[in-house]
Amino acid sequence: MKKSTSKILLSLLSIFTLLVFTACSSSESNGAEGSDSLQFKMGHMNSPDHVQDKDSMKPFSEEVAKITEGRVNFDIYPGGALGGPKETYDNIATGIMDAGWGLQGYNAGKFPVHSVLNLPFLTDGNGAELSVVAQKLYDEFPEIQEEYSDVKLLWAHSADPFMIVTKDKPVRSFEDVKGLKLRTPSVEGGEMIKSWGATPVSLPAPEIYDAMQKGVIDGGVLPIAAIKDFNLFDVVDYVTLGNFNTTLYYVAMNKDSWNKISPEDQKLIEELIGVPAAEQAGVAFDKQKEEAEKEAKANGTEFISLTDKDIQKFKDASEVVTEQWIKNIEEKGIDGQKIYDRTVELIKEK
Repeated sequence: MKKSTSKILLSLLSIFTLLVFTACSSSESNGAEGSDSLQFKMGHMNSPDHVQDKDSMKPFSEEVAKITEGRVNFDIYPGGALGGPKETYDNIATGIMDAGWGLQGYNAGKFPVHSVLNLPFLTDGNGAELSVVAQKLYDEFPEIQEEYSDVKLLWAHSADPFMIVTKDKPVRSFEDVKGLKLRTPSVEGGEMIKSWGATPVSLPAPEIYDAMQKGVIDGGVLPIAAIKDFNLFDVVDYVTLGNFNTTLYYVAMNKDSWNKISPEDQKLIEELIGVPAAEQAGVAFDKQKEEAEKEAKANGTEFISLTDKDIQKFKDASEVVTEQWIKNIEEKGIDGQKIYDRTVELIKEK
């Protein structure tokens, strides 16, 4: 009886040992699901079809998983699933989100120095070129780096230059813009619109369609790519060309989340972020711009070219915005003129 009991116990022990060994072997052979694998949540406000989701964030997450051999993974959560447009940055900083993409303009006053690139007519270039400028400004100026001190900035980027898009009311001259209600994504853009005699309206990009359809706004100052990104084809009757300004976006990560990544893998990821990622984000917008323009024209949208005389009127009226920005920055003890001049220089170097 004792021998029989011993045999049973020995058999059970052997089975248990085999199960443990199999489980450990399975865990070690699958890095993506093993104990050493890190899964990070990266959120944004847009739909899964938005060009920054498809052609920027997803390729980034795929490349990170590849170069770290599955040790670091970013799962993309679109549609504001992890937080709305205005909450995204704070959610990243506090750790509610591991990482995310957002528009600077939703955090008015948070990025006063970096917002230099939002100023009127600093748009001599395409989305990729302006995005590289945005990242280089961050890389060069400690005053800009300080604005992101509560997160790990992965990259900053721009969009293709902004045009005036309207429903029902074409802008064929400087005088036509007066009195219009135009959506803006930034404080500087709003001041520019006011300088033209129009009324700026601040609202999240996903709400533009309904606002235009219902007549809450007459249109907005937007990149052409946005017509496709937010499916505005039915409400945009006119696009007035002018390269009026642009805006800035960030892709950032919670510092504690970043610090969970090993130094070796951080070094690998550092090769992907910064200027290369910024340029790729801009390329994505440029590609979307071409497709949006083609589709909009096929849908009957009229593209309007202004005379040089009218363009100059827009420029002259908005000079006050640049002057005020420089004054405001210098009141903070920062050389605003130097930063503005360097921005112009970087745009010319592109």
